Amino acid sequence: MFREILSGFGVEFAGAVPFSECRVFAEDIITRRGIDVANVKTAVLFLVPYYVADAEEGNISVYARAHDYHLFFEKLYAEAAPMLEKAYGAPFYGFADKSAIAEVHAASLAGLGKTGDSGLIINEKYGSFVFIGEFLTTAAPSAFGIDENSPFEPSYCNHCGACKKACPMSEGLGCLSFVTQKKGELTAEERDFILRHGSAWGCDICAAACPYTKKAVAAGNVTPIEFFKTDRIVHLTAAQVEAMDKATFRERAFAWRGKKTILRNLEIFGE
Repeated sequence: MFREILSGFGVEFAGAVPFSECRVFAEDIITRRGIDVANVKTAVLFLVPYYVADAEEGNISVYARAHDYHLFFEKLYAEAAPMLEKAYGAPFYGFADKSAIAEVHAASLAGLGKTGDSGLIINEKYGSFVFIGEFLTTAAPSAFGIDENSPFEPSYCNHCGACKKACPMSEGLGCLSFVTQKKGELTAEERDFILRHGSAWGCDICAAACPYTKKAVAAGNVTPIEFFKTDRIVHLTAAQVEAMDKATFRERAFAWRGKKTILRNLEIFGE
């Protein structure tokens, strides 16, 4: 039933696992929502694909080209939670990004994909170009057709090494995505790091290097969700950022570190 409900929001891959099987590392994220962790019985995991085959080469990560994905999840949770609560007779609490559980591990347990050496989930259709979302609920696993006595094991990629070989972290400056989101002044080495890899925000290198993701892209498996197809910015410029008022700017994923950070990065490219 939950799959049918979520399919109405463009979600093709969803699964459920007993909450006891999840790796919980931040209970406070749950308790701050007024939820007694002891009452949580099931985690419903789902994937939201965001890849779109853009005609031009971009200078920001694929996930950040549409409006901020948090806006999509907020709307989904506001509309889907009441439907799920009516269907299962229990409260459902939505989480994404800021989650109390290890999302990749839980999504793999739920059968949504493989755990990659990149640390990302790898879905059979969309590769790693997916967001993970989850609902935590007091509804028992049995309500989702789950036998709690069954073994729950994550699946893994074939460890081909493509993601690690491609990852810029081997250059000793850390994660490229982290460097692009770092506040304040950058060192000359960090500025050159950003320039050489051509990203003013985020990084897709390990995901794009994965054979599973390459296969998904080659097959033309783009997101069916209209939210990620509209009002896209593929190649960002300083002029575009400067022209955004506060409300418009806040609707973008690159906004959370403020205008100074993204404008600093764009200046490196002379944008």
